[in-house]
Amino acid sequence: MSSTFDVMVVGLGAAGSSALYHLSKTGKKVCGIDQFLPPHPYGSSHGQSRIIRQAYHEDPLYVPFIKRAYVLWEEIEKNSGKQLFLKTGGLMLGHPDTGVIKGAELSAKMHDIPYAYLSNQEISTRFPAFKPGNNVVGVIEENAGILFPEDCIKAHLEVAATNNSKILKNEKVTTIHTHSDVVEVVTTQGKYRANKVIIATGAWISEFIPELNLPLTVERQVLYWFKTNESRVRVDNLPIYIWEYAPGKMFYGFPDLGDGIKVAHHHAGEPTSVHTLNRNISQEEIDSMRNVISTHFNLNAAFNYGTVCMYTNTPDERFIIDYHPQHKNMIIASPCSGHGFKFASVTGRLLSQLALNEKPELDISLFSISRFNK
Repeated sequence: MSSTFDVMVVGLGAAGSSALYHLSKTGKKVCGIDQFLPPHPYGSSHGQSRIIRQAYHEDPLYVPFIKRAYVLWEEIEKNSGKQLFLKTGGLMLGHPDTGVIKGAELSAKMHDIPYAYLSNQEISTRFPAFKPGNNVVGVIEENAGILFPEDCIKAHLEVAATNNSKILKNEKVTTIHTHSDVVEVVTTQGKYRANKVIIATGAWISEFIPELNLPLTVERQVLYWFKTNESRVRVDNLPIYIWEYAPGKMFYGFPDLGDGIKVAHHHAGEPTSVHTLNRNISQEEIDSMRNVISTHFNLNAAFNYGTVCMYTNTPDERFIIDYHPQHKNMIIASPCSGHGFKFASVTGRLLSQLALNEKPELDISLFSISRFNK
């Protein structure tokens, strides 16, 4: 195949693999490249499961994006023949005035999302695995559930390959040179040219566009699995959940999919980088999460294993989906800050539209790079 393409996608994680899939349906000559063998455990798109939900407590502005994402996840499921989504319902927990509760209820009301408001007693009765305090309430939505991240990435790449996309794996991009009419991508194994390039390299993204000095930070994120034989944590008895146990402090988790319940803190990790990330999990960290479980669950669970990934964060925790300010043949994608995976199906669609000079089907102005200059 020629080394000249209409569009190249650098980075084939959640957003990049989806962008390649959507581009592959257009008949354009497209190529995706990754320094590892995607899906891989070195970035932000691994760990067996990701939450997807509609009553979005972060901001009602995300709801149109997540509703479109549901449709596109269903599309790639059909096209790949793989189950990528498992509906479990989703429960937000916290005191009545916490952001998780008030935000989820606001999004549900504004966008007509079916939900129920649960009292402390109703939570205990319906989901006996939880041990809510006296002032804890819940907002539950029926259509929330689990995405399987590794399978999602595989599905996007496999269908893209059947649509004649070129996929280069274990090939590291060293430099990207932008010219007025073409972009040159230099790797450890050769050079490629493209009319447009999408940069979706996760925690590595600042290395490719240092001139923008984007205010991105990388945060270490630990995921834990605790094993128990109790039936109350099985998929039919336990939804996905996000629990704000103190103002601005929360943990989230999943029912037992075979290896135990998965649980993690949200935005509680130390700053790091792709070159300094500590992938070892200390006994102190395990004991801290064990204390969370003993405090908030009616469970006797033993640590099974854990893994480490990264959050790439913007100051306002909103994504970046935009053209490079000086180079319109380069598109920057950082759907990040620890809540981006669920949107990957629609993020890839939006990136493909930008790369083809089409008007994005949703308003992405809130994800612009220019907001950092204000």
